[in-house]
Amino acid sequence: MAGTPGPEIREKFQAALALSRVELHKNPEKEPYKSKYGARALLEEVRALLGPAPEDDDERAAEDGPGDQALGAAEPRDAEGPGEQRALRLAVIEFHLGVNHIDTEELSAGEEHLVRCLSLLRPFRLSLGCVSLYIQAQNNLGILWSEREEIETAQSYLESSEALYNQYMKEIGSPPLDPTEHFLPEEEKLTEQERSKRFEKVYTHNLYYLAQVYQHMEMFEKAAHYCHSTLKRQLEHNAYHPMEWAINAATLSQFYINKLCFMEARHCLSAANVIFAQTGKIPATEDRQHWRT
Repeated sequence: MAGTPGPEIREKFQAALALSRVELHKNPEKEPYKSKYGARALLEEVRALLGPAPEDDDERAAEDGPGDQALGAAEPRDAEGPGEQRALRLAVIEFHLGVNHIDTEELSAGEEHLVRCLSLLRPFRLSLGCVSLYIQAQNNLGILWSEREEIETAQSYLESSEALYNQYMKEIGSPPLDPTEHFLPEEEKLTEQERSKRFEKVYTHNLYYLAQVYQHMEMFEKAAHYCHSTLKRQLEHNAYHPMEWAINAATLSQFYINKLCFMEARHCLSAANVIFAQTGKIPATEDRQHWRT
């Protein structure tokens, strides 16, 4: 891998991440996005320090459509040279700028940054250093298009993420780098165990969002399957909030009741009871999410 970026870039990037995590209610009442705007300014400074994107980036962005990589299998290709590493780091910045704009309700600008992120990564999307970021960018575009009620576009992005995860696990399987590692010195890189944990969390989110999309499309059997898979994975990876998990399991039980699958419904309700009993006893370990009913 090419050398680690200089201390100024690393410090600005870490400061931007810290500001991005500030909860909205901790900002001044009249400036709810103050920390987000501060993070954005730092990210833009990092982007300027990294230098311009490859010349053909805009052309690729114009040509590519939502989830188009699902149309053909990705070929493994590493981003090892200095130019490729710069493109990869720029993609990380574009991703965070995209999420930042979405968080401040500037959806069109957020979309542009996320599409640019995908364009920069596309040749290397199946590589150890890129696959997690690529899936995260597509997940966020899936959410964005779902909120616009363009459900088929959301479906395309999310199903593409699922396909890429499955291909990566089948052909490579090693825990990929977390996007933040591209701005860390070698001695601060994550362990393989932590990388695996983070990557599996990204995939669990992908399944959750797919469940929502299938629910919107009234593909209820498929939605229930993805709901069940998400709940199971959250337990396996100890990544859940007890109350939310219990509510989601109880909601899933209603689907089984309506299908007259009473044993499955009882199992969901029993599991919901067990997990609900943990409320207040263990710390939350996952973002709060609810199935739509």
